[in-house]
Order: sequence, then structure tokens, then C-alpha cells
Amino acid sequence: MTLHLNRIGAAAAVALGLGMLQPAAFAQTTPPPQQQVPNQGPKTLQRPTAGPTPTNAELQHFAHAALDVQSIRQAAQPQISKAKSPDTRTQLQKAAEQKMEAAVRSHHLSLHRYEQIAMVAETDSSVRAKLVKLMQKPASS
Repeated sequence: MTLHLNRIGAAAAVALGLGMLQPAAFAQTTPPPQQQVPNQGPKTLQRPTAGPTPTNAELQHFAHAALDVQSIRQAAQPQISKAKSPDTRTQLQKAAEQKMEAAVRSHHLSLHRYEQIAMVAETDSSVRAKLVKLMQKPASS
């Protein structure tokens, strides 16, 4: 689940086009070095490949989803940072991840497609420009 959390946060950061956002959803997603588990074999984390060029409707859905994801991330990060135990931190991270995934789905995108659009935005300046423009418009709902 943490992998989706990181991807969703990274996708939101890409879409926002702000260098000050961290690429991962939460700064404390990775456990401290003494708690890290050694590599356990062939489990490799693969980024989704960029899919087909998103339609205007998909870009609009993505922009709204990214704003929601950013809002959820910003609300959850202080609570996660202040968690007194690793178990509490994990529970808070999972809850935030579920909210972010639900936010993406509520905007008519699968998590996979959301990640693909983020990849396209990373490499295609015209798509990125459209997203930035869409995200600067006031919400019309």
C-alpha cells in the first residue's frame, strides 16, 4: 500500500509543478534505517509506463484528483509526523492512503491511469502546462 501512497503523492507533486513538494507522499513513509527490512528477493518496484495521451476530460479529472490528494496529504502529514509509535504512524499512513485512493477514484480515474497521466505530465510539457492551468482555475462544482 505504501507504494501506491508514494505514487499518488508523487503524481500530485508532478501535476502541481511545484519543486518544493516532496516526490513521496509523506516524508516519513520510509522507516528509519534501523527498522528497514533487507531486500527480500525479486520484489521490484516498477513505475507505471506512460500510457496514451490523456483526453481533456481525463486531464480535468486528474487535476481535481491531484488537488484532493494534495489536501489529504497536507492534512495527514502533521499527524503522521507527531505519531508516538510506529504502529500509530502506520495506521495513520494507511488511513491517508485509503483517502487518497478514494479521492482519485471519485474523480473517475483508476490508480493506474492516474499514475500514467502523471508520467505523461512528467515528460510532455504541453500536458504539464494544461494540468497546471486546470489546477489554477477555481473549482466549478
